[in-house]
Amino acid sequence: MDLESIIPDTYEKSVYDINYLKLYENGIKYAIFDVDCTILPFDSVKVPEMLEELFSYIKCVGMVPGLYSSGLYKRVEPVARKLCVNFVASAKKPFNGDFSLVKDSLFEEGATPNATMMVGDSLYLDMIFAQRLGLYKVMVDAVPGGDKMKTWANDFVQTSVYSFLPKGKFKLGQYYHGIKG
Repeated sequence: MDLESIIPDTYEKSVYDINYLKLYENGIKYAIFDVDCTILPFDSVKVPEMLEELFSYIKCVGMVPGLYSSGLYKRVEPVARKLCVNFVASAKKPFNGDFSLVKDSLFEEGATPNATMMVGDSLYLDMIFAQRLGLYKVMVDAVPGGDKMKTWANDFVQTSVYSFLPKGKFKLGQYYHGIKG
């Protein structure tokens, strides 16, 4: 796999900074969200009101959001229930599953890869998964908090992946909007 292909199409500080309306107007009708460190701190199930409002807004724009997480069912299900979305738990990203699993589990029959975006905080999990399925890749910074040891381990692996990217192609903290964002 060409490492340059996992570079996000859009990179924002958080899920609250993404321009969902513009993405929708440019053909993105479905949104897959990672849970741990993307929409909530690692291992948290406490859904803030602001996140509920964001998911309501995403639905009002016309997008269909869903959760696709490597987290366990007992962690992901209460989050999905609170946000009123479909979900896949224990997903084993980035190499397990294909778009038919995503479509059948999260969305309706008409969903296609080129009308779907993956929103995640990880190059080595979320962006590889999105690239492998042909999805629009949106990366956000990790949500702080949660289990410090697990967060540290995640940060360590993430930093290692950055070191293999072509120089000057992607840098943490340098946010940008892609063609669709």
